[in-house]
Amino acid sequence: MKLNLLLATSLITGAAFGQFTQSNEPVIGTSMTMYLLDSNATNYSSVVGTSATWDYSTTPGIPGETKVVSVQTAASSTYNADYPSSAWDVDIAGFMTSYYTSSASSRISQGFVFDGGALAGTVKVVFSGGANDEIIMNYPFAMNSNQTDAFAGNAITQSFGTLATTGSVTTTVDGQGTLKLNAATTIANVTRFKMADQATAVIPIPGLGNVLMERTQYEYYDMSTPYLPLLVHSTLTITIGTGAPTTQHIVLSSVVPDEFLGLSENDQATFGLYPNPANESVVISGLSGNETISIVDMAGRTVLTTQNAGTSQIVNVSDFNAGVYNVVVIANGNKTVKKLTIN
Repeated sequence: MKLNLLLATSLITGAAFGQFTQSNEPVIGTSMTMYLLDSNATNYSSVVGTSATWDYSTTPGIPGETKVVSVQTAASSTYNADYPSSAWDVDIAGFMTSYYTSSASSRISQGFVFDGGALAGTVKVVFSGGANDEIIMNYPFAMNSNQTDAFAGNAITQSFGTLATTGSVTTTVDGQGTLKLNAATTIANVTRFKMADQATAVIPIPGLGNVLMERTQYEYYDMSTPYLPLLVHSTLTITIGTGAPTTQHIVLSSVVPDEFLGLSENDQATFGLYPNPANESVVISGLSGNETISIVDMAGRTVLTTQNAGTSQIVNVSDFNAGVYNVVVIANGNKTVKKLTIN
């Protein structure tokens, strides 16, 4: 049983002049294109404080994958009826819409809508209002500011109905410094915003237990050009009942990467895949016995990771959604990639 759950709370926050305030929130009518990067990119969790350097200049992109980020009035949103108290939202086309209100003292989220995949369908997380809404930050929010807030409401799904949901979020500004996006783009005076949250949704079906969602997300902002981020790195771990956790990563950049997976790296791939297309399982051959194997979908989510110990590996793909995936093999620090089609 799988839930293709993505970023489990708000995405965009906004910044300018060294601190977050109402004056530099995302502006209605603003939009930009962001490029999906290799989901194996480091999150630089330990690179904090002032004078930090975060280097994504050699991180490859996913070919043909972009997301348009736009800011609009909540009243014009497809799901505005579910968020009547929201003033504006941030929409990532085909991915997620997050809803907000704000004042001179704080920014507050009323919930978010995202694609829960074939099993859950469209998922609407609606907070209950008032003290149950999610406080993203209290203004001004600057270097070393941090806060924790609890939220509660419902997750409305197509498959499971309405699930009672509770959780908490901790936010902080944990770094300032230099961000490298590609060989030609290095930006100074960047501020990093970190959000760590977890939510528990109760499934009212005996034996299934709860869904636990845990996310750590980093957003990078150019302090001279506020409102939307330069780069977002998010990791989400989903645990259903007593099942094994599933971890997904997504990395979005505002700058075109210098290289793309499946172009430069695919040509170097020496391992074999058969059958391809696959239905139930796939054999990965030509291995040496000390490789890390990952299968990554076209949205950049890692759907499987395993350590190889032989000259070949059989991977069960019967539970995967039909589509095209990247099979990534890393050995001695060298990465090779091949496309795999699952019917």
